[in-house]
Amino acid sequence: MARLLLNHLRWGPGTQFWCAGGCFLLLAVFHTWPLATGTVSPTHDDVWLNAWAVAWIAHQIPRNPLQLFDANMFFPHQGALVYTEPLIIPGLMAAPVLWLGGSPLLAHMVLVLLGYTLTALGMYVLVRKWTGDFRAGLLSGALFAFCTELLMRTAHVQALHIYWLPLAFLAFQRLMERRRPRDAAWLGLCVIGASLTSGYLVVFVCFALGAAALARVTAFREPGGARLLLQLGVAATGTAAILLAVLWPYVQAGHERPPVTEAADLAMALGSYLASGAVFHQGWSADYAQSSPRTLFPGVVMLVLATVAACQRRRVAPFGARRMLLATAALGLLLSLGSFTPVYTWAYELVPPLRGLRAVSRFGILPLFALATLAGIGLSGLRWPASPPRRSLVAIALLLLATGESFHGWGSDPWRDTAGRIHRFLATSSWPGAVLELPIYQRRFGFHRNARYLLASTAHWRPLVNGFGGYAPSDFDDNAHVASGFPSVLTVKWLQEIGVGYVLIDLDHYGNRMRRKLNELDKRRDLALEAVDGATRLYRVLPHTPRVIEALAPVPNLSQLRFAGGPAEGSMLRAAHGLRQAFGFQSPRRFIAYLESTRADAQLVLRFPAPMSGWFFDAATGEALQQVTVRASAATDPPASLYPPAGRADLLLDLRPQASEP
Repeated sequence: MARLLLNHLRWGPGTQFWCAGGCFLLLAVFHTWPLATGTVSPTHDDVWLNAWAVAWIAHQIPRNPLQLFDANMFFPHQGALVYTEPLIIPGLMAAPVLWLGGSPLLAHMVLVLLGYTLTALGMYVLVRKWTGDFRAGLLSGALFAFCTELLMRTAHVQALHIYWLPLAFLAFQRLMERRRPRDAAWLGLCVIGASLTSGYLVVFVCFALGAAALARVTAFREPGGARLLLQLGVAATGTAAILLAVLWPYVQAGHERPPVTEAADLAMALGSYLASGAVFHQGWSADYAQSSPRTLFPGVVMLVLATVAACQRRRVAPFGARRMLLATAALGLLLSLGSFTPVYTWAYELVPPLRGLRAVSRFGILPLFALATLAGIGLSGLRWPASPPRRSLVAIALLLLATGESFHGWGSDPWRDTAGRIHRFLATSSWPGAVLELPIYQRRFGFHRNARYLLASTAHWRPLVNGFGGYAPSDFDDNAHVASGFPSVLTVKWLQEIGVGYVLIDLDHYGNRMRRKLNELDKRRDLALEAVDGATRLYRVLPHTPRVIEALAPVPNLSQLRFAGGPAEGSMLRAAHGLRQAFGFQSPRRFIAYLESTRADAQLVLRFPAPMSGWFFDAATGEALQQVTVRASAATDPPASLYPPAGRADLLLDLRPQASEP
């Protein structure tokens, strides 16, 4: 590599570009080793989520691109892709790997290497165009793409594909200088590309461009400034129109979060800029890395050269470039501190997309981008009496020093495929319906564990009740609660109604009680054991109505009722004591609950707007056991208590307003 770099002065720009790309690919392989061997894969829930997302895009684009957002999770909801990052650009990049038979994890591995390489190339192009210096571009690309923040986020492939940021800066600078419609169009394309890659990234790009525009505000008062504003306005309008057309489902979803601060105090938030995951920094930075929300330490090489650039009088980059970069760094720093500064609070109120971000500390990537660019400018601006080969040797030494400083160590996680024989069987089965995988995890308890089910679903692509992402449907926890009641007759009735055809349960996550319950299913006609693979069982959901459900005349449509359980506002079932499990469904004129393993002290705490009456039924036989009446209780009254029959394995409670009792 050193010999090639020493000969760069004899190459044209195209050869230099490909040489830089080769160097960056080698650095990506080095920093992520042994990922490129295909024998390891990070066992991280976000890896499985993103591998599933890019596989879905590659699966759906050639089949039904108009239904791209109807991803196969969070069934029965449609448009489920809006609950995670779009990843459309990375998905298109990975599509050939998947179309040729590669696995989603292999596609993710390719995207990791491409992300680092292309991000470094984007920085190289920016600094090379600005300074005309191959060596400066090479160093800036390596400093930014392999900074500690990005090397710590290998699982988040969308965070690695950040090349749109330097390319947008290049297009903006050219527009400011040349004022050509072509440059405005390129700027719009960069923003569109960022939007189709990551929701975070497009916000970063837009804020960075806003800071750059403020730094160059005097340009709009110069002759031709009105034309420049018009070009920017046309580019912004066209970009917004295209994005609204393509990403309208995200706009409809309207994801919002309250203003957030990830650190306990301002000192901890600022500590992120001293936190590093690099081996070289562990001696002094480990405490910051453990207590801070992010690892944003730029590194000594980046800091020294960026300082040189800030202090240089000799102009190497285009006019205003340093001001734009310093403004971007300052804005990114302030926003990364969250609500500890008024800047974030003001921006939160004024810029709606900012309300959808969960981790505002990720704005720290903007100071790193600015410093890495300034470092290249600083290197290019250095002048000392030495021959070009010796200057190249210095650049190589700095590149090697930066590589050593940013080295994070090598992982060794074994390759893990979450799809088993049963998942592959589902791809060939003609029995229709969605799939429920158990255990299912609610947002409050291990939500991330649903990610392995998403990756496994790429073997069959059936709709999946499970799901995972930055957001979830508002009723997901309720659905997960009901699904966790499997194999109760009420749960199976609900599964039949929403269109679930198979239930796949991993008994390694359950105790002997669940095994005993499943072994007794031979008496049931609404479920059939389809396949067994070790501790995993596959049950087919059959269109049969158990006797106890028929006893609930008229038979309710559970999918049209609201979930009842726990202290949630409006729930008629406020609490349950002395039993293993209780959940139900409700409407103003119907309340149905499932109760499991009632003890002598079993008690239901209920709140009804009107008096209700009905029966307890044995869930296995349908036998009516006990007639009950429950008083009404207003919001200011204490709730009513109901005591179910003790010593029963499974009960159903069916209540209706007294006035409608036959």
